[in-house]
Amino acid sequence: MTMQAKLFGRRLMRARKNRQFTQLQLAERIGTSATTVSRYENGLSFPSRRRLNEIAHFLKVDIDWLLTGIKED
Repeated sequence: MTMQAKLFGRRLMRARKNRQFTQLQLAERIGTSATTVSRYENGLSFPSRRRLNEIAHFLKVDIDWLLTGIKED
């Protein structure tokens, strides 16, 4: 996977932990498996646009931040 996927995974893990959710809790909320969330966080897989929206909404983070690490002012 690309460096972008790895960086996305790190940001996803940070956002999930900041909200104090387990991989399983996030997975259940967005309708996937804990294995899939683990693959996202390890940069082995990348979510669809729909799933990305669900993740951002549930974790209360900006999609752009998840993708780029840049926050809007």
